[in-house]
Formats: sequence, structure tokens, C-alpha cells
Amino acid sequence: MRKNRLVVALALSTVALGVASQASAEPGISVSGAYSVTGFGATTCAPVGSSSFMFRCDTTGLVSQYVGDLVGTAVADFTGLINCKTGRETGHGTETFTGSILGVGPGTLTYIDQFSADVACSFAPDLFIPFNLDINSVAVKGTGDFAGLQGRLHFNDTDYSGVLH
Repeated sequence: MRKNRLVVALALSTVALGVASQASAEPGISVSGAYSVTGFGATTCAPVGSSSFMFRCDTTGLVSQYVGDLVGTAVADFTGLINCKTGRETGHGTETFTGSILGVGPGTLTYIDQFSADVACSFAPDLFIPFNLDINSVAVKGTGDFAGLQGRLHFNDTDYSGVLH
């Protein structure tokens, strides 16, 4: 009798896991395309402490245009820490996309960005030129037809891709 209960319990657990796996394995909405910066916003940079090679830069109002599965405009605010000895920048920020997603409709989508990049410091502290961008974003809030959407996006210098649920 005890063996039968164990077998029944294991069978029910297996069925429950199968159902849960199917629910969480939804493919989501795959998105990809290109973006380009169309407005650099306002940036202020200052040395970190007494260092002549470390800088903290705060940027507000950086504007990008998206094409592909996302069509619209994004505005970003972010903070970067630049190390001119290593030629690297790391940082974080928030970005709000306003436009449409192919197959979904219009709305806004806000995501949190974490990024790193190589950086040219030739004109420091007046101008830093990032390249080889690696931006990982988590979509956290949507409005309009994007209400309830969450997911992850990845960006390089010119392209984006990701999955939204």
C-alpha cells in the first residue's frame, strides 16, 4: 500500500513538472534589428578622486532610433566609469523605448541597461569614444500594448536582439 502511494505521488509530481515546464517554456517574442544614436544628449564627466585616468560620466537624454522588429525611438540616461589606463568603460542606466513591436502593437517599454565597452581616451577629458559595446538590458515595465512585457535584450555597436514575454 505504501509503495502504491509513493508511485502515485511520483507520477503526479512528474505530471506537475511537465505542465510547469511547458508553461515556462513559452517561446516569447523574439526581436532583432538595428539602432543608431541620433542625439547624444548632455554629458558631464569628472575625474574620480585625484586620478588623472579615471572618469565618471553622466549622460541624460541620449536618443536612439530603432528599425527591425522594434520601430521607434528610445531615450536613455546612464552613468559610466571610464578607466583610460585599461581603455575600458562600464556602467548602467535606464532606457525608455516608445514605438511598436512587430506583431504586438504600440506602447512604451522601459529597461535597465548594464554595459561595458572599449573606449578611446585620446581627447580626454573632453571626449570619450566607446566602441565594442556590450549592453545587456532587462525590460521591466511596459505600457500600452507592451503592458506586462518583460524580457532581455542584448546590444552591440549597431544591432539588438532578445526575447520578450
